[in-house]
Parts: sequence; C-alpha cells; structure tokens
Amino acid sequence: MMTDREKTQAQIEARLRQFGQTISELKVKTERRQDKYIGQMEQTLDDIEKQHEKVRQRLQTMPSLADDDWSSAENDINGYLEDIDAGLRGAMAYYK
Repeated sequence: MMTDREKTQAQIEARLRQFGQTISELKVKTERRQDKYIGQMEQTLDDIEKQHEKVRQRLQTMPSLADDDWSSAENDINGYLEDIDAGLRGAMAYYK
C-alpha cells in the first residue's frame, strides 16, 4: 500500500509526464507553423521547459526530506506545476 507521500509523488510525476508530452507537441507545432511569432513561442516553451526541469529535479530530492521540508517542497512544486499549466494553456491557445 502506498503512503500519502508516495501517492502525491506519483501524481506529480504523472502531471510532469503529461506536461512533457504537451511541451513536445507544442514544439513540433511551433516548428511547422513558422510565422512571425515563432521566436516568442520558442522562448515561451524554453521557459516552460526550464520550470519543468526544476520540478523534476526537486521531485528527486523529496523522498529523503523530513516532514516539514517535504510539505514545503510539495507546496513549491504545486506552485510550479500551476505556472507550467498556465503557460501551456496560453501556448495551446495560440494554436486554436
């Protein structure tokens, strides 16, 4: 049986995988589109990827954290995930 920590970590990992897939799809769309906004979109996706990597690295440290530190890390990660989600939603809206 999974602990609450393990469940939370698994949920975060699942979101990261989904975000990674969406980032990849948007990069392909950006390369195909080749319009005047390509530079701006590439920069947006680069920024989102940096946040994605930051979350991935932070997630790797979580199993060894004490309860207080783990809770703080979880809150930080959730904030980053919301930022990534908002960035991806904005980027996807560009292609609709």
